[in-house]
Amino acid sequence: MNARPSQKIPYVSTTSTPLGDSTYRTRSAITVAGTSLGLAAGFAPVYFATIGVFLKPISEEFGWGRGQASFGGVISMLGLALGSLVVGRVIDRCGATRTIVVSIILMSVGLAAQSRIGGSFGIYMSLSFLIGIAGTATNPPGYLTVLARSFEGRLGLALGVAGSGLGIGIVITPMAAQSLISQFGWRGAYLALALAALVLGLLACTVISRLGLRPGAHSESSVLATEDASASAVEDSMLRQPLVWRIGLMVLLVSVATIGISIHLVAVLLDSGWSAASAASAASFSGFGVLLGRLVSGVLIDRFAANKVAAVFFLTAAAGAGVLATQFSSAAVVFFAAGALIGFSMGAEGDFLPFFVRRYLGLKNFGTLFGSFFFLHSIGGVLGPYLVGLGFDSWNSYVPSLWIAAGTLCVAAALAASLGPYRHAASVTGAPH
Repeated sequence: MNARPSQKIPYVSTTSTPLGDSTYRTRSAITVAGTSLGLAAGFAPVYFATIGVFLKPISEEFGWGRGQASFGGVISMLGLALGSLVVGRVIDRCGATRTIVVSIILMSVGLAAQSRIGGSFGIYMSLSFLIGIAGTATNPPGYLTVLARSFEGRLGLALGVAGSGLGIGIVITPMAAQSLISQFGWRGAYLALALAALVLGLLACTVISRLGLRPGAHSESSVLATEDASASAVEDSMLRQPLVWRIGLMVLLVSVATIGISIHLVAVLLDSGWSAASAASAASFSGFGVLLGRLVSGVLIDRFAANKVAAVFFLTAAAGAGVLATQFSSAAVVFFAAGALIGFSMGAEGDFLPFFVRRYLGLKNFGTLFGSFFFLHSIGGVLGPYLVGLGFDSWNSYVPSLWIAAGTLCVAAALAASLGPYRHAASVTGAPH
């Protein structure tokens, strides 16, 4: 069958909701709340964000160096990256919620096993890698797929609010872990985190599946029919393949630049003459930029063309990197603002990615595509800090790396702007699912 090419669809506002449908609004809010809770109890907050808190007690007990112990975080990110490639395909075949439940259970078992390790560094590395793979669906590839398949109108806002749960979890869990370690030791703390991840994660999935929106009613019928989704991926490859690669390159470049700078931000400020306390405060402030970026970008991409909003955000982050490189002012507010701008873009990227997949590539194979892009995002999170550190070792200064990062973000902005009109517009009626 000769399938006609997918027609480019101009930007249409997606802010409308079904008038007078209080049940739809209630279920929408419950779905977003459940997704936010799940992300707050997922891999990134519960395991990755707490690694730094566990470094000292673990390294002291086993006689490891801090760098050796911290390598578990790198290995877990590699596991997460590889898991993203597999989980997306599983979600497309088995459904998001079922996949998330399995991921929650396996990650919790891994965390509990981490509390029982002896002094074997190999076992520690293996468990870290497996936790990264197991926890993949508790991250955006799992939960944000639920939103993309459930929402039409206000998808951006839903992604922004739900994603803020991830940021809040990252703020809270290190403090909670430190308190648990003080009371029960690091082994007891890992057991408590495993239990919390299991209970809160399963609660989130129960809320989403029992009380939230029912994904699939519009996803596989009305929406895909109007988008001409009957054309196979092979038949449509001439149109989609360049677009997929542009989005993928954009994701990788933004991840390398923003995560690379954020990891080294404290060191950049220390080299500029800041005290350790002030540098840490500036780094924390950039975390609030991540939260704000998610919320603001979510609102904006519902009202304006998302590719143009993304381009502005990436240029803003490039300006922040430029400020750090030039250090044209010694005023603290300037450096705080620069860190916040970079964090702002990091948070916004979390909304742009699923939104781009939904609007430019559609729901067909959404999980596979989102998982593949998240793989690139995770790889960027591993490469970025390494490359920025390598630049410092080579030039004995962060300035060249900061300028390179600024240029990289400008290229990402150009890629975003080049995406053009949406290929898959949302229904403006927002019919219940």
